[in-house]
This record gives sequence, C-alpha cells and structure tokens, in this order.
Amino acid sequence: MSSAPRLGGKVALVTGASRGLGLAIAQALVAEGGAVACLARAGPELSRAVSDLAATGAGALAVPADVTDSGQVERAVRQTLEKWGRLDIVVLNAGTWQGAPVHETSEQMWDLLLDLNLKGAFLTLKYAVPALIAGGGGTIVGIGSLGAWAGQPGASAYAASKWGLRGLLESVALELKPHRVRVSLVHPHNINSAGPPLARDAPERARKLEPSEIAALVAWICTAPDHVSVGNVTIWPVAAGIMAQ
Repeated sequence: MSSAPRLGGKVALVTGASRGLGLAIAQALVAEGGAVACLARAGPELSRAVSDLAATGAGALAVPADVTDSGQVERAVRQTLEKWGRLDIVVLNAGTWQGAPVHETSEQMWDLLLDLNLKGAFLTLKYAVPALIAGGGGTIVGIGSLGAWAGQPGASAYAASKWGLRGLLESVALELKPHRVRVSLVHPHNINSAGPPLARDAPERARKLEPSEIAALVAWICTAPDHVSVGNVTIWPVAAGIMAQ
C-alpha cells in the first residue's frame, strides 16, 4: 500500500524553478502532494515547466519575476497567496556561478553574483516570511554551495555570495524559531546541471550529482516531522568534494 502524500494541502514557492535544480525540486515537492508556485524569469522555459507539472495533476502556478526586483518578487508572493491562500514552504534556489581571480573580477560580475545569489534570497524572504508566520509555521530551504564553507581560487565573488547566504539564513533561523518556521541550508557540489542525465556506468557519474538527487534531499527536509529542524547539510559525490591530499 502506498503512503499518503506528505505535503498534501501545503503550498511551496520555489525560485529559479523553470529548469535545472529548481525544476527538479518543484517536481519532488509535487510528487509529495504539494502545490508549487514556480518563480523564474518570464519566458517559454517557465511556461513549459509549469505546463508539464500541471499535466501530472499537480497544483502548479507560474509567478514570473526577477528575484533581484523588489516589486516583482512582492507581486509573485501575492499571486501565490491569491491562488491558494497560504504559503508553507519557500525554497531559495535561484542563483548562478561565474568565476575569475579577484583582480580580474569585473564589477559587473560581482554585482550579478551578489544580486542574484544573495539579494534575491533576501527579497524573497522579505515578502514570503510574513505569510509563513501568519500560517503558524513553515519551512525555508536555501540552496548554498560547498563554496559557502571552503574558499577556492577563481571563485571569490561566488564564495562571497554563498557565505553571505549562509550567514543570512543562519540568522533568519534564529529570528523565526519562535514562529515555528524552520530554516535549512543544502550545500551541493558537482551538479550535472547541463545536459541529459548521466548513465550509471558513465565514468563521470562518480563525480556528478543529478538534480533529482539533491531535490530528493530538499523534499525530505520539507516532509520531516514538524518538530524536526535540519541545519546545514552538505551533499556531494563520494569521488568529489573536499579530498584528502
């Protein structure tokens, strides 16, 4: 006998949900019975992602927005609440990677990484947290990086954004604890984010995680018993990550 969906009746907002890891997370949450508002830039990718989710019978809504634009993020949260009247889960996934030595990092690259990876998370929290508090609790999951724990050459701006995200969410976790909102950070490393899934016997498979594997961890965090809170979790392939020299 199959178990009942663990997120039945709950509503999630996932940023960067039009493709890659964000879409995989949305798929994992609807598989658990949740309804998902997919926040991403407007375009065919977002429309196709939401259409595919809805085709499975899931509750799915496109909320087009640029996470770095305060007004657009506020509108996306409002549209989610107008659709379902509640918000239980927020997944802060929107982000990108670019790298260069610090003296070759352009101001444009710095602003892009800090705005998308960090400011976007802040704005989403700013407008979504009141709904979580009003609902009596909820779950926030931020998608960090191994770069939030260990520096690496050629990635100073990216690391700054991810260390910043970690500091932001660890502080928010303490602020929201009295409101029964639990906050988690998932720090993946070496994601197969481009191209089709790798075959299990592919040589690079030992060094790459599929988005669906990280999404399964996010779904587990969101479906944990209400009294269980998960802090920082790192996830990487056995053949990758921080290695002994």
